[in-house]
Amino acid sequence: KRSAAASHVRSPSRGAHPSHTETHMDPTLEAIKQKRLAELGAQEGGMPQSAEDAQAAQERAEAMQEQRAAAIASLMEPKARERLARIALVKPEKAQALENMLLQAAQRGQLGGKVTEDALIGMLEKINGGSGEGGGRGGPKIEMRRRNVMDDDDW
Repeated sequence: KRSAAASHVRSPSRGAHPSHTETHMDPTLEAIKQKRLAELGAQEGGMPQSAEDAQAAQERAEAMQEQRAAAIASLMEPKARERLARIALVKPEKAQALENMLLQAAQRGQLGGKVTEDALIGMLEKINGGSGEGGGRGGPKIEMRRRNVMDDDDW
């Protein structure tokens, strides 16, 4: 009788240790909870509850990053991958935006085949707001006008 009723009640000595793995949660709820804890930890820069949790979170993040990189690599031709790598060296935020666009297009089925370098350049121009190659600096245009003031030199 005790094992059935007492299995849901944790004694302070059993449940106090953070590595205690006995849970009775729905797997999806547990996954959502873990994801939310990881997000909060990343936002606040806080330390995870234990070294085991930190290692597990790091392994999950690395696995997700590897999956993402493999998916992106499978969507692109080699020259396009090289260009994306060069963009990532100079502007990581633009490379991240390009990767997100690629993954979203693939999920929607908008990619007809592997992404070429020209298609990647087109996507980059969309991200840049159409500034293209010529005016790639971005920001407002500054126009200098000199005043016509009479100086002694003008006489």
